[in-house]
Amino acid sequence: MIKFSSLAYIPLLPLIGAFVLGLWGKKMERSSATIVALSTVLGSFAITVIATYTMVKNNGTPLQAVLWEWIYVGRYRVDLALGFDQLTAALMLVVTGVGFLIHVYSTGYMEEDPSYWRFFCYLNLFVAAMSMLVLGQSLPVLFIGWEGVGLASYLLIGFWYSDTEKADAGRKAFITNRIGDFGFLIGTFIVLGLFGTMDFTQLRQAVAAVGPTDAMLTTGIFAGFSVKAVVTAACIAFFIGVTGKSAQIPLYVWLPDAMAGPTPVSALIHAATMVTAGVYLMCRLGFLFTIAPDALVVVAVVGGLTAVFAATIGVAQNDIKKVLAYSTVSQLGYMVLAVGVGAYTAAFFHLITHAFFKACLFLGSGAIIHALHGEQDIRRMGGLRKHIPITHATFLVSTLALAGIVPLSGFFSKDLVLAFASERSASLGILGSVGAFLTAFYMSRLYFMTFFGELRHPDPHMKDHLHKPGLSMEIPLIILAALAVVGGALNLPHVFTHTDGFLDRFLGPVLGTKVLSMTATAEYFFMAKSVGIAVAGIVLGYVLYGRGVPTKAAESFVESGPVHGVLYNKWFVDELYQNTIIRFTRFLGSLAAMVIDPWIIDGILVKLSSGLVSGSGRLLRKPQTGNVQSYAAVFVLAVAIITGWAVW
Repeated sequence: MIKFSSLAYIPLLPLIGAFVLGLWGKKMERSSATIVALSTVLGSFAITVIATYTMVKNNGTPLQAVLWEWIYVGRYRVDLALGFDQLTAALMLVVTGVGFLIHVYSTGYMEEDPSYWRFFCYLNLFVAAMSMLVLGQSLPVLFIGWEGVGLASYLLIGFWYSDTEKADAGRKAFITNRIGDFGFLIGTFIVLGLFGTMDFTQLRQAVAAVGPTDAMLTTGIFAGFSVKAVVTAACIAFFIGVTGKSAQIPLYVWLPDAMAGPTPVSALIHAATMVTAGVYLMCRLGFLFTIAPDALVVVAVVGGLTAVFAATIGVAQNDIKKVLAYSTVSQLGYMVLAVGVGAYTAAFFHLITHAFFKACLFLGSGAIIHALHGEQDIRRMGGLRKHIPITHATFLVSTLALAGIVPLSGFFSKDLVLAFASERSASLGILGSVGAFLTAFYMSRLYFMTFFGELRHPDPHMKDHLHKPGLSMEIPLIILAALAVVGGALNLPHVFTHTDGFLDRFLGPVLGTKVLSMTATAEYFFMAKSVGIAVAGIVLGYVLYGRGVPTKAAESFVESGPVHGVLYNKWFVDELYQNTIIRFTRFLGSLAAMVIDPWIIDGILVKLSSGLVSGSGRLLRKPQTGNVQSYAAVFVLAVAIITGWAVW
């Protein structure tokens, strides 16, 4: 590894920005707060570019910065070290690059908010934590960032905390992620117990040195178990953490509610960066998951089911951000599905392209909400393509990319995921195809109801008072839309170039290489089928919503009826959790309040112990008379007793 101490400045700069804004932001001019917030993230992006160039120039040799010795207990040592390899470079360019664009957009979106400085303080804190997560050279250092983004997301989701609904959404996200984080810790402890290290480089070497994975361990705390069984348990534990952070079944429920935060938060945290942290973790530990095929089966099945399940809910939602939220859950399902079939590069490719078009869609939805003075219901929109043309154009491009229309980026990344899934299992391929069709349908529904027809807002004068976005909001949209167009070039299919794609070559040293076994003819046919599925979903959306309002058929089958009720209410999963887990937890809490607190805590631990202390004090106080003759008599008596006992 090459020493590169400047890596420390990637998380440090936005952390300094958060510190400055947190302490003095309230007294600063908005222009000064803007400079602090944007310059620190731009600085991180610049250092990331320099680090990437340095690594590539040195033939892909990873960079490292050891800040200090952190934990040193017995034979276990953990340094606070940052690492930078090809996988780190790919995600850090997204985190800092897209993060900077979202910061620029936020200067326009949040310009009238009285807590402007506080918003950018939290936003900088998030970028710092996410950078630490990606740069972490070991599981404990990564976990610092993992928890940091959880804290920052809680602060940002509940940014408007005076609104109870928004504050509750922040708490829900925080608590749900803590459940997953417990699994992360269990996985970390298992790995430490088995391999004696938590450093990624040393872990990779230790796994490579493992012999037959079915052989039984004879020493240590896992004696009697095979390496395969222990690693499978660790991978399942890590995946529990992934279901929380990357919003998979059953811990996905926090992400749709997280739309309560400001729209730039949705774009940064819930589209481009934080929710992809779980996918990044599994790719980083791909060498571990590879020797645990049973864990990969669980990952693939959960990812496929999540992709379809969330897509069905997205069909019936009317809040523009909720539709995009369930779309995010669904697309994360595709990434997890790709990991489950061992296609780590395909998963990361879709992660990158998704960051482009989904961030653009969220920021576009923010521009729409901004224009309509806070309106988020697509049933009250329509005809907006005439009034906000740039937002319309970028939204259309990103919608087509998400649907998987050739030659946009989403087509190449999603097609690759579906190809690997179909090659692994016909059932997984069917799940992926159903999800792709539903994605194209609900996005076309969203697009047509938002931009076509006439404006249906209840305020008849809204058309004359539309708040059109400024350049600070439109320029990031244009850049992200352009990336959504050209992003597919990062990993063009082998049949197009007759060589491995750029990402396949770039990420190969870290993620390995997995090649499709399809013939060129079969691959072309599969691409045509993928495009056909997307086109079918868009055509259905046009038939039912092409005029900007639901047709009678749409009203009958999509907008009403028992199926609509189930999908609109999100399969009643929140109600199920409310009436089982949450109610049981509250029962235990009330039981503790009635029994444990008054009788055990207050009674035994406090009152009884204090009573014993005060009672013994009163007994011991009585002999303390202050009379010297009494003390002398006691002293003589004690000496006599001790002497007699010694003689006896």
